[in-house]
Amino acid sequence: MNLFKFNNNNNNTKSSAASTKSSVTATTVDLGPMTQEPILTPPTDYQPVLNNPLDEEQKKKVDALMEYVESIMLPKEHEYYPNERGFLTEATAKRYLRARKWDLEAAKTMLENSIKWRREFRPDQLDPEMIRPEAETGKMYYNGYDKTGKPLWIMKPRNENSKDSDRQIRHVVFNLERGIRLMPPQVEKVSIVVDFKGSSITSNPSASTCKKFIDILANHYPERLGVAFFVNSPWFFLTTFKMVAPFMDPVTRNKIKFIDEDTNKNSQDVICMEDCISSEQIEASLGGKFNFNFDIDTYWDALLKRTDKEVIEYL
Repeated sequence: MNLFKFNNNNNNTKSSAASTKSSVTATTVDLGPMTQEPILTPPTDYQPVLNNPLDEEQKKKVDALMEYVESIMLPKEHEYYPNERGFLTEATAKRYLRARKWDLEAAKTMLENSIKWRREFRPDQLDPEMIRPEAETGKMYYNGYDKTGKPLWIMKPRNENSKDSDRQIRHVVFNLERGIRLMPPQVEKVSIVVDFKGSSITSNPSASTCKKFIDILANHYPERLGVAFFVNSPWFFLTTFKMVAPFMDPVTRNKIKFIDEDTNKNSQDVICMEDCISSEQIEASLGGKFNFNFDIDTYWDALLKRTDKEVIEYL
């Protein structure tokens, strides 16, 4: 399967053999030498999707939420205070309010729960050396950006290498935090590319681990997911999706898009990936032009060099 449709203007029909040769020539793309260096810097021409300006009522709610969180923050002398201060920005308050459809009380509850969770879990201080064994096989990593500047979070379930549920969750959270650090100015979200090629029911994380992942993403990282591209989706996943889709929040459902030649092309859930991501930003194994091969040493060094900061401001 090829996600990107390269032009093939072959009009030579003199013979079947000639046509085949011409077709192969026309669709052959020189990808250049293979690299192990991931793309962790956004393209200069990205076009961020900006949120609508706030009206006066929404501005008042942002101020009220900020005033509330100031009243429950850690004391300044606490060791984790700088991290909490960096997290509790006006941009964070806006995301939680948008996630709760501008219901101030609901946003207060949601954000307070996240504050308590972060104090206990300390997601921004996870030890990379503890996380690295989960990342060894390349089952989850960042590589490339979409056209709106969102980092691409690549997931390959076939490369699952662990049964340690706790460390799997910490690996997910580690990636969420690093993805935030990879976001360029005016970008608040990541896009996920899930390649199901070669995966099976047994190679996927357990249902309980998946549920924890979804709960953490929904409750503690609201408004952080852009689009989720599903590639080579197996029958058991498609069947499950069709069953649960009618019950999903419409906003969440619209973020899920399928890239698969066997999927109904007339469905609203199916799109052409090149409309969202430049082919130079997608690795060749997924149909793009970036000739990339995952290597844990190269990737890990590049990721930590780009994102290893003690305290960040959540914009």
